[in-house]
Amino acid sequence: MLELPFLVGGLFGVRHTFEADHVAAVATLVEDDDRPVTAGLAWGVGHCLPVLALGGLFLALGVELPALANRVVEFAVAALLVLLGVRVLLDRPPIGSRLFDHDHTDEASFLVGIVHGFAGSGGVVVALAAAAGSSLAGAGFLAGFSVATVVGMGLASWGVGHAVGRLRPLRLVAGLASVVVGLLLGLETLGLSLGL
Repeated sequence: MLELPFLVGGLFGVRHTFEADHVAAVATLVEDDDRPVTAGLAWGVGHCLPVLALGGLFLALGVELPALANRVVEFAVAALLVLLGVRVLLDRPPIGSRLFDHDHTDEASFLVGIVHGFAGSGGVVVALAAAAGSSLAGAGFLAGFSVATVVGMGLASWGVGHAVGRLRPLRLVAGLASVVVGLLLGLETLGLSLGL
């Protein structure tokens, strides 16, 4: 009975993993280390925690996230993407490495994932889970989505890490892409459009 909601949630999770803002964020977080997968896994876990928490709460109570709260979080994601991209373009060290004696890429990825999980696409997942027909089917959808998102982002960061982490020009492209995606998302959140 839960197989179909789990499968549908998983398929949605795979598609969700490769949204431009997710790939752009992870591309700026993956460094020149030999373990890029952990940055993606940490991002995926961070992303799924608010989705699971809010999804479970919303399924239990039958409530929705207010539109204004959703817009605020979307704008925070846009600003975060711009900051991550600028950090890469300025060739800054990983977040937190100047304050501590080791790399905090996984912790930063986890926190960025949490912010993304609260954003609009996380709200869509919660809405889809609520429309699943029953709380059990909604829980199956959320579980499939979460597993696929964590695994998919781990694989995506592995690919990005092996491409971007090795070549400085590709790393600069990732930084620029993050800034552009962040600016476009910010404009869209504010209700503005460039007519693209």
